Amino acid sequence: MKKMTSSTADHRRLFITRQAGGRFLYKIYFIIFVAGIASLFYYRLTHIHSDHPLLWLIISLAEFWFAATWLFQQGFRWAPTFHVEYPERLPKDDLPAVDVLVCTADPDREPPSLVANTLLSLMAYNYDANKLAYYLSDDGGSELTFHAVYQASIFAKIWLPFCKKYNVEPRAPQVYFSSENSASGGVGQSFRQEYDTVKVKFEEMQERIEKAGRLRKVTNETRKEHKGFKEWDSKVDPRNHQSIVEVLLRGNGVDKDSEGNTMPTLVYVSREKRPGQPHHFKAGALNAMNRVSAVISNAPLVLNVDCDMHSNNSQALRHAVCYFLDPKESHRIGYVQFPQSFGGVTENDLYANGVKRIYEIEFFGTNAHNGPMYAGTGSVHRRESLNGRKYDPRVQLKLEDKSVPGSKNWAEFEVKAKTVTSCTYEKGKPWGDEMGLMYGSAVEDVFTGLVLQSRGWQSVFCSPERKAFLGLAPVNTNDTLIQHKRWSTGLLEIFLSDYCPWTNGVGKLKLGQIMCYSFYTLWALWCLPMLIYAIVTPLAMVNGISLFPKGSDPWFRVFTFLGIASHIFSLGELMWARGTFKMWWNETRMWMLKGSSSYLFSVMVTILKALGISESGFEITSKVIDEEALKRYKKEMMEFAVASPMFIPPTTLSLLNLYCLFKTVITIANVGLSSLDHLVLQIIISGYISIISIPIYKAMFLRKDKGRMPTSVTIYSILICLALLYLSSIFM
Repeated sequence: MKKMTSSTADHRRLFITRQAGGRFLYKIYFIIFVAGIASLFYYRLTHIHSDHPLLWLIISLAEFWFAATWLFQQGFRWAPTFHVEYPERLPKDDLPAVDVLVCTADPDREPPSLVANTLLSLMAYNYDANKLAYYLSDDGGSELTFHAVYQASIFAKIWLPFCKKYNVEPRAPQVYFSSENSASGGVGQSFRQEYDTVKVKFEEMQERIEKAGRLRKVTNETRKEHKGFKEWDSKVDPRNHQSIVEVLLRGNGVDKDSEGNTMPTLVYVSREKRPGQPHHFKAGALNAMNRVSAVISNAPLVLNVDCDMHSNNSQALRHAVCYFLDPKESHRIGYVQFPQSFGGVTENDLYANGVKRIYEIEFFGTNAHNGPMYAGTGSVHRRESLNGRKYDPRVQLKLEDKSVPGSKNWAEFEVKAKTVTSCTYEKGKPWGDEMGLMYGSAVEDVFTGLVLQSRGWQSVFCSPERKAFLGLAPVNTNDTLIQHKRWSTGLLEIFLSDYCPWTNGVGKLKLGQIMCYSFYTLWALWCLPMLIYAIVTPLAMVNGISLFPKGSDPWFRVFTFLGIASHIFSLGELMWARGTFKMWWNETRMWMLKGSSSYLFSVMVTILKALGISESGFEITSKVIDEEALKRYKKEMMEFAVASPMFIPPTTLSLLNLYCLFKTVITIANVGLSSLDHLVLQIIISGYISIISIPIYKAMFLRKDKGRMPTSVTIYSILICLALLYLSSIFM
């Protein structure tokens, strides 16, 4: 037999890997920065403040945690690695089947029209429709959501052939038709006529969905069109209802589109919920859908997508499949993770919700350490890895199609699917522990990815040039802080679990993986050094206590180098990812807000949960946007319209630092510049916090619009600030 040459083997590869350039320069920076950190701690150990040793210890511990966090983060920076896929090399036929799982939970916060738009975008993938099945999990058990999915199933019969005939991008109709250039996407009179017809049909569908939402009910005429509406003949409470499984489109050539082509399978699922029975939030919903899809289609690959993340690239599935069919590496890969990208963020990403640093910088670094963590949406899993199978390097595992052959009894499938979605089905079974998504954390995605990688599976970060998905990010301050509180709480729960990367990860994960997981799972603890710097530093300053070297002291250069170098490196990274200076400044401000609010609250929630006082719940951020607030958002004005406790800590800190800064400067003006030398770094820190807090000051004292800071938040913050000043005058 003729031996295959390396060039022939490379040609058969479905993806290639390359490492980023400039690594040598980064490593020089790393060595110099580590030397700076070591110098800082040498200073702290050899220059202990004899009059205030406790304050010296507290500030030293804060700096230690800043250094530890920076070190963990270097796991992402050490060897950024990029993949390039070749979907054109895929076989034309016999691609693996894919089950697509879409989650929604609340028709008020996640409008049914949004759900329909996402479903339609996914159903229009450039992929064999016979190999696709779609499952919509409605954890709100809403007739309005079922109605939207039903309407989408009808519109899909003209939308899918239109997309494929004219190679439409993006294939989310709401986005496509709102684009100014959409009407010029085809050539000739026939395109224009079809475009107009499809657009009218889409607007009619939208109006039916939105009318039902306004009336809070579906018309009797529509309810007669599908048997599924009978499930709501009696009241369905979101927390107390039967299993609802309805097949809306039957695959295998049963249902056809307007041009006679096969339609993919489409199934609506709302698992049973009963009071007192645990449902495990999104993880429980995904596990229920996993079982339903196994009953009906049982594809070897499973893609899960949040209802607010529409497909932006009709080729995305083909990019992911490259990894699962690659002749050299496919058997190792448990899942492929696409980046989360967001439309509608402002030019300078006011709330840093575009998460550019995570998905355009850090996740590339995980490719060098067996791949990224599972991010909860836009992830294609090998079903076997998700269902508990451990990776065995001795087995060259291939995808197997285990779907039920021949014609399907759809009514029988619905009955079986209802059985596996009962609220008692998981009792005595390994779901959520040994198979499926893991329970026990508000971020079931990262937890599950950690477990899969601990079992030996590798993952891949797949970032095609055209973004695979586009989502809706929060457009106000409160929703952003709530979202990060939920994430950081769940991540901290993972660190405190049996799968802690410091214990369970040793021997199972690479060192780089442990560092990356440590950085994210300990996100919440960022609040501790930040609060120390933002409280202890100004209070010590206003009482004339120096916690840093004098401006004339050579050690002053170490502190200034570390501060300036870290900021320049951070800015340079974001500029490399096509960011702007203002985007970086907004990101820096949001780090302070999240650190003093979201992360602080998550630590408190975790402590209360450990004491058995409260449970951490699953909070959904709203996708419904107020028009006035949206106008302010587009002008990049921060929104503080809600009297939220999340605003009190950052507001208090901004007032505290501003007051201490002014009082210190006034004192120096009266006494003379000679008193400035020993407090210069504290003045710089308080000045930095005050400058970054300018939007908060405006919201408290200058703005008159509805997005201003509520008076109650300002009053509470002033009282806490006065209390801190009073206590510091007694104990410092």
